[in-house]
Parts: sequence; structure tokens; C-alpha cells
Amino acid sequence: MVERLAGGLDATDPTPRRRVVRDPVHDYVEVPGELEALLASPAVQRLRNISQTSRANTRYPSLNGSRYEHGLGTMHLAVKGWRSAWRNCEEQARPRFAREVVGELRGIPEPDDCTARWLAGDQIEDTALWRDFPRVVGLVVAAVGLVHDLGHPPFSHTMEDFYRARIEEVMGPAAGRDQAEYAAASGHAQFHEWAGLTIFDALPDACFAHLPRVFVRAVLSDRSGDDWSHCLHAIIDGQFDVDRLDYLMRDGLGAGTELGAVDWRRLVDSLELHELPEVPGGWRIGLGARAISAFETLLVQRAQHYRWVIHHHAGVAADAALSRCAEGIFDLVSSSDEDEPHEAVTRLRAVMPDLDYVAAAADAVAPLRRCRDDVDFLTWLRDSRAPLTALSESGSDAQSARARMVLRLHDVCDGYVLEPVPAWRNYHEFLARTHQNPGPVAALVDRAPAPEVSDYLVSAASREAAAIMLAELPARLNATLGAMSETHHNAGARRIEAQLTARTPEVEGLGVGFWLVQPVGFLAVQEEFATVWRGNEESPLSEVSPFPLALTMIEVMRPRCLVYFVPFAGTGQHVGKAARRAVGHAFFHTLAELERDPHETR
Repeated sequence: MVERLAGGLDATDPTPRRRVVRDPVHDYVEVPGELEALLASPAVQRLRNISQTSRANTRYPSLNGSRYEHGLGTMHLAVKGWRSAWRNCEEQARPRFAREVVGELRGIPEPDDCTARWLAGDQIEDTALWRDFPRVVGLVVAAVGLVHDLGHPPFSHTMEDFYRARIEEVMGPAAGRDQAEYAAASGHAQFHEWAGLTIFDALPDACFAHLPRVFVRAVLSDRSGDDWSHCLHAIIDGQFDVDRLDYLMRDGLGAGTELGAVDWRRLVDSLELHELPEVPGGWRIGLGARAISAFETLLVQRAQHYRWVIHHHAGVAADAALSRCAEGIFDLVSSSDEDEPHEAVTRLRAVMPDLDYVAAAADAVAPLRRCRDDVDFLTWLRDSRAPLTALSESGSDAQSARARMVLRLHDVCDGYVLEPVPAWRNYHEFLARTHQNPGPVAALVDRAPAPEVSDYLVSAASREAAAIMLAELPARLNATLGAMSETHHNAGARRIEAQLTARTPEVEGLGVGFWLVQPVGFLAVQEEFATVWRGNEESPLSEVSPFPLALTMIEVMRPRCLVYFVPFAGTGQHVGKAARRAVGHAFFHTLAELERDPHETR
């Protein structure tokens, strides 16, 4: 049987029927038949076992969502967003947008078979893509929404630094060069973005029998600029985008909080497609002015969601312990160059899997000893406990100490039998620590430049109010700690951890242990995206709303990093205020000493 596609397009295989998936956030999610093969691919199905929020379920036990369900939700909202943008576009601009898209795609040499069929014709107006343009673009943005998180490693963002720092050892020198070239060319350094494109390019052609592959890739890969492909990509990835909208609602539901309560229909229905007359070939999709109230709510809810859920002190500690645990095992295995390594190190090497999840993503079932997802990753960490225990008892001093730390980290991130002691849990405790340790805090702040007012605050009054707040001691300390800990993909945090542990291995009332320092970066508003359209004029949100100033205040006030002490003895569960004060005291006094010693901080 041969089915006749829209516009007279023949396909040797009929398009599969659409199906509907029940979803707790969106009620029902429609999967177009054209996406069925892509959805069924091992690379997409792998996302069922990639956690959306890593170890946040430490404190929110029901927050167990996967990247797979989030991909379905993003796909669902992306289609609705595109339909709204096209509907709200000026009538005369629609053919110009379609002509640019079809014309550029026709210039691509050797397109895939599906794209070639859609583009066949003597003139742009003769192509099936031109005749069925809104529907095909809807399929493309749906596909981008579905696969936008393909490249996430096990436990998502938590393990990105682990893979970035060890890419050549894990994936080979060629992958290291390719990832570095991608970061330099695109200006985007997120590891999962490069990995996602690599996995996408390895998908079999069968996934695209009814999808224009090069069209999908053009939108998926374009993360900057003002052309049509970035315009479409911004539906999924922008200041307001359906990616953030879905995860905010989904995480709020899973965590049992009110923080996902946003008017998503108003937001999605208010998307508009605009031509940029001052930019040749420039296009942008953004929110219309009627969505200002809903946009304000979204931004505040998102800031609060990060403050109380994503950056909950217990979840951050578990994520930090997970990454440090994996780093410790990997480095113990990799750094031992002895002719006859300790027997426990040999056993550690024997249980270590192939960690190259990018190469394994296309496998329907991971071969033995190959790590694809969270399940495989945790299996590796658990299989390592026995040899780590043996190494901690009989290895060299350095190996024994490292193994002992890794075992304690495993207790935090997997066994949940230990909770590190935080120096502060929230803003009011952070503020209290500044008052309790005035001398070392002043020494730290005096050495650092004052934080600058964000560019997205355009009015003089807003900038003046922000400058006053930024001059306050907590804001200046926040900026100091952020600058110290966030350098070079958290290398600063690792350096501070090592220095604290070497200088202050014991805290009063907690005994001997080690330190964790974890940046919790988050930017509430970005100037280039926080805009709304009033007619054909694009305005910064701060011109039409007081909320960017409020968001600046939230950003200034929340702690920019969290600090923990991990004791070797005891469980560390439910420690009191005195223990947190002791950790804060030890942290600030030791850090001030280190900052006064240029040799130590080099």
C-alpha cells in the first residue's frame, strides 16, 4: 500500500498513525505518526533512565521525573508554540518567512531522502514544503523538542563536568577535539549540547523516513543569531521557552509544591513571529505584551523553584557527593601507574565499565560493562564499594585516604545514610554567618571587586536601587564566593575543597572529615531574551515591568555557593544549629587565612 501525502508527495511506506500518551502535566500528549520511529529509537528511549533532577529526590521523594517524559512534554508545547507564533504573525510576513526557510533548505547539497521529497520542484512555490509549510514546521519543532536532551549523561547536569574534564580518557582524543571545536565555534560550552548533536547524527536513517532530517538538525543546532533556524530553536530554548515551561510545571507537580503554577496557555498562545527589518534575514519569536503578567509569574516561580527545590541544601549535597564519588573512583583507577598495583585497585579496574554513553546511546540494550544511563552508573558505583573498602584498610596512605573519602561520599549520594553538615541552608542562615564571623568576612570582601549592576535593568531608578543592594555586605560576599568557586567549570570549588581539607580537617563537635564546596549558579533574567513585543516594537521586560528589579534582589540575596563538612564518624543526620555554626566559623576563618597566603591560593 502506498499512501498519498499532502501536496501529492508519495512515500513508499505509509505514515504511522498518531498516538496519544497520557501525561500528568498536560493530560494528553499527541505523538505525530511521523515521529513514531524517532520516539522508538534506542537513543530516545534511553532517556527513560536519565533523571531530570538528579538527586533532588533526597528531599523531595516524588521528584523522580525522567528526561524522556520531559522530552514528550517539550514536544507537545513546541507544536502549540509554533502554531501560536504562525497564527499571530502578520499576514504579509508569512510568505517571506516560508520563502527564506524553503530557499535556504533547497541550497543544502545532498539532503536526506525525506527532505529531498519535500523540496522537489522547479520553483520554491512548486515544492510540497511550501504548500504544507505550517504543518511540516510543526513536525520539525516537535522533533527538536523531543530530542533536545538526547546528550544528557547519566544524572543529567550533575555529571557534565565529570565527562567534560575526562572526555579524552572516556571517549577518545577525537571526541575531545570535536567537543572543543564545537564549544569554540558555537560559543556554547554545555557538554550535553555537543553530545546531543553527536548522538543525533548517529541516529539511523529509518528514524527520518517521514521527517526532514536536515531541517530538524538545522533548527536543533542553531543556538544563536537572528536567522529563521535560531528563531525556531528559540521556541525550545530561550528566556521564555517551552523547555523551561515544561520542567517548571513537571518538577512542581513532582515535588508537591505550588511553584509550577503558571498560566502556560496564556504564555504559549501569546507567542508571535516577527520580522526584524533592521537585520537582513532576521526573525524572532517572542511573547506579546498580553503575556506580561504570566511571564512575570513564570520568572518569579522559576527563581523560587531553583531557590527551594533545585538548590535545596540536601539535594545539592547529594549531587556534589555523586560527582565527587565518580571522580574519586575514576582517578584512583586512572592515576595508579605502579607495576604491581594494589589488589583492590585491580578489582576497581575490573568493575569499571565503558563510560562512553554517547557511543552507547544507539544500543537497544547496553552491552556488558557499558554505561548508558543512571542505572548503569549506579551499578558501577555500587560494584566499587567492596574494592574501595579493601583499599581504605590496606592501601598506601594516599590511596587509603582517598578510598575512605569516596566511601563516605557514596553514603551520601546512594545510601542516604549520611547528610553533610552545611555551613548554611538558606539566605537567613547565610546572613547570620556573616554577622557571626565579621573579621574573616570583611577580609574576604575587601579583596574582591564590587559586583556590577545587571545590564537588563535599563531605567536609572532600577539601576540605582540595585546598586544600593549590591553594596550591602551579603551581596558583596556572595559575589566574592561566586567568583572564587565558579572559575573554569568549578575548578575553583575543587581547589577550595582541597585546601580546606588540608588546612582544617577537623571541625569542633564533628571530628575529622573533609569539605565540599558547590556553586549554585542561576541567572533569573538575561537581557537578550527578557523582552516582549508591543506591536512591532521589541522592548526589554524591565521597561514595562518592575519584576526584573525584584528578580535582581532575589539573585543578590540567595547564596551563590553551598559549603559542607563531611565527618568520617557518625551519621551526620539532623545536626543542630551549633554544628552548622561551627562549620561556618571554620569555613570563613580558614578561607580568610588562605586568601592572605598567596602561595596557598595560587
